[in-house]
Amino acid sequence: MKIFFVWCLTVLFPVQLAFAGVVRIQGHARNATEENLQCTLISNNLASNPVGVAIPMKGERFSYQFDVAESTFLSFSDGTNYFGGFVDPGDSIVIAYDRTNFANSVSYTGKGKEKFEITHSMMDMKRIARSIAAAAKGRKYPVDDMFAAIDSLQDAIHRRIDLSANAMSAESAKRLLGGLAATAQHAKQSGLVAVFGDSYNNILANHRERLSDASIVHMKKLLDYEEALYDSRIYVDAVKSLASIHIEENLRPVTDHFEERKYQLLIEMLPQKLRTPVLFMTLKWDITTAPGEMNERVVLDAAELLADSQLKQIIQDLLTARSLLKSGDKAPEFSVQNLAGEKVDLASFHGKTIYLDFWFAGCGPCHALFKSIEPVKKHFEKDDRVVFLTVSIDNEMTWKRAIQKFSVKAYHVFTENKLREHPMIKSYNVTAYPSTYIIDPAGRFHTIQAANNPDMLKKQIEEAIASTSARHSR
Repeated sequence: MKIFFVWCLTVLFPVQLAFAGVVRIQGHARNATEENLQCTLISNNLASNPVGVAIPMKGERFSYQFDVAESTFLSFSDGTNYFGGFVDPGDSIVIAYDRTNFANSVSYTGKGKEKFEITHSMMDMKRIARSIAAAAKGRKYPVDDMFAAIDSLQDAIHRRIDLSANAMSAESAKRLLGGLAATAQHAKQSGLVAVFGDSYNNILANHRERLSDASIVHMKKLLDYEEALYDSRIYVDAVKSLASIHIEENLRPVTDHFEERKYQLLIEMLPQKLRTPVLFMTLKWDITTAPGEMNERVVLDAAELLADSQLKQIIQDLLTARSLLKSGDKAPEFSVQNLAGEKVDLASFHGKTIYLDFWFAGCGPCHALFKSIEPVKKHFEKDDRVVFLTVSIDNEMTWKRAIQKFSVKAYHVFTENKLREHPMIKSYNVTAYPSTYIIDPAGRFHTIQAANNPDMLKKQIEEAIASTSARHSR
């Protein structure tokens, strides 16, 4: 996708864009502190990857022009706030807000504003749903009250989509409905965890005194995924996450040879039209994020179940690319810049075990991983044989502010304002964030995709230290 930066005078903005394929975004972010507004373009085409764009801020104002062929989701982050919405070719949207008080100040105007307003309502729905779950926790039948309240929120937003249908393409309207269904389903699942603190099957088995007959019906409907939304990427991605969690928590403990059967279990949960898109997204996620070695035969067998030949080929290519980096191989050379402005390379850490982590400021899973492995960093903090090396793909200002804001303890480097285009991103086959590796003191890969579990990660690092010592002793 070709992207152009255009700085336009505000007085010219109201002119309607008459040529198809162009979307213009302008805005005023009061109290903005970042050099850039980060934007991610997410096509509905599962075969395409999200595209990251850094929109320069001039003072507190920004302006950008995109080439967009169809309904596309734009996700924005200023380092503090997150917002976005679908756009159609020809849209021309003005966004105004105060960075320090986003929720109470944001406004959307211009052609296409309705889609951003509705998306904002869905984000509010997530926040309200958390309050609903907290209130329902003390009720006799919490599921009944909680699910009814979430359904009411969903119905209200559904009516807004229907009333605004003439202001958007049919594709955007349908994808908004997919996003709404995903938001509601996720809110209910999160609510169950908040109220009961237990897995789905255990709630049904061990909390029956707090479940009415209607509660059980409501819970079982959670596993009835909406086949009509099979072509909504947002909905497909939500089903991928929710179904995978359900399988891990409820089916893994009672399934023999689980690793060989998990993709078949997923298929069996889904209606026909959701099977290929959800399985594709699941396989792609597993290949790009799963720690350690993969059972390639299981993945390839699962890929054969994909009805779309293009998606099948993508999975096969991703698996091939993953296999290019293997435990025992020499780690690729690199050259990046640290916080002091110095160049560092692989040789700079010779003799140390490196925990290598690729991240960016707006990556929620990256921050979740930072928090998860804090005990591991604490364990090794006085061990000069180990270094936790974080590689940020943000621009320099965003990178430095994120380190300060989130208090991330590590040896920090960044990709020198080359973002995802830095050679290190390609040589380390980084296709998802976070991506993590363990490199032993001899400069060889010990682990591709290090464990997220602190105890397992600690063991992997200790094994990397010991493996080199063992080689030297022979």
